[in-house]
This record gives sequence, C-alpha cells and structure tokens, in this order.
Amino acid sequence: MYTNRRLGRLFVAAMGLPLLAAGWAAASHSDHGCDSCHVPHNAQSMPGVPLWNGAETVTTFTMYSSPTFQGSIDNQPSGASRLCLSCHDGANPSHLTMNPDTTFGSNELTNSHPISFVYDGTLATTDGHLKDPSQPSSLGRTIGEDLLDPGGKMQCSSCHDVHASGVGQYMLRGYDYGRQTITNPDGTTTSVRYGPQLCRMCHLK
Repeated sequence: MYTNRRLGRLFVAAMGLPLLAAGWAAASHSDHGCDSCHVPHNAQSMPGVPLWNGAETVTTFTMYSSPTFQGSIDNQPSGASRLCLSCHDGANPSHLTMNPDTTFGSNELTNSHPISFVYDGTLATTDGHLKDPSQPSSLGRTIGEDLLDPGGKMQCSSCHDVHASGVGQYMLRGYDYGRQTITNPDGTTTSVRYGPQLCRMCHLK
C-alpha cells in the first residue's frame, strides 16, 4: 500500500514530465524558458491564454492597408497578435534587448503580412487567389483549424508557432525554412529565403 509520502513523490514525478516538455518547447522560441510567456503565480487574466505572464501591447499601430486587399482588418491587432506584440513592439522595458529585426514600431505593420482579419470562404471567393479555409492545410487538418484563431482570424500565430513545432529562424509553420540560390540575369547568384509551401497553404499564386 502506498503511503502519502510515496503518493506525493509519484505526483511530483508525474507533474515534472509535462513541465520538462514545456521547457523544451519554450527553448525553441526563447532562451528565457517558459516563464517568458507563462507564470504559475499572479498570472494576468487573459481569456484562452494559460497563466499569461505579461500584458497586452500599449502601442497604437497603423494597420496594413492596400487597395487590392479584399478583407476587413481590425482597427488594432487583436487576439494572439496583441500578446506577440506585447514583446515584439519593442516598447516593453524588460525586452529592450530584443533584436530590432523582430520588433514592429507603430507604423511597421503596414509593411508586413496583414493580421487580425477574418479569413473565411467569402473572402476567398471575393479575392479569387485564396483557398477556402475549409480546404486541407499541409499540417493535417483544414486551413481554418490549423492556422486561424477561434474567431476565424489570421494572426501572427497563423504563420509562426512559438512552441516546439516552429521551424527555422522565425519559427514558421509548414516547411523546412531555408535558403535557395538563384541565378540573376547578369549571371551572378543571390541567396534568398525560400519556402513557398507555407504561403501556398492559403494562396493560389
């Protein structure tokens, strides 16, 4: 028969396995470990975010805009994108050592892939160059299930996975991030980032 002490040891050992796995997962995104995003005590109350360690971004952004974009983008980043930008806006005093290449100032979302918009069948039909999100992704389920948030929106987390399954320098989903050497018209070569498989999960061109 197990004593309370033995049961306690079994409980601690059992709990240690997922915590160890979580540490490995976080290490792929940050050298700070799990507590860069999660904390067991005094966590912020953020719906759908377990034990969130931090706050939402306070930066006011100018959002992406293009005459060829057929969707409707939120006035400000929403959902998981706000959490990403709580560090990647470069304004958080505890993250001022972050690589400037991975931060976004108030006007810089205008130059990036649009985020915080509903991606649905209506948008796909209107645009004409997008797959319907009910179609399969290359990750095992549908585009909607694998890439979009619970509200059916495209967010930072649609293309980037902050946990263990992200690959390459920018933790992108869906392909082995790497480089390709292309030959220019003048015969010189250029090394470029390559991986259209990720883009083509949603885009038809």
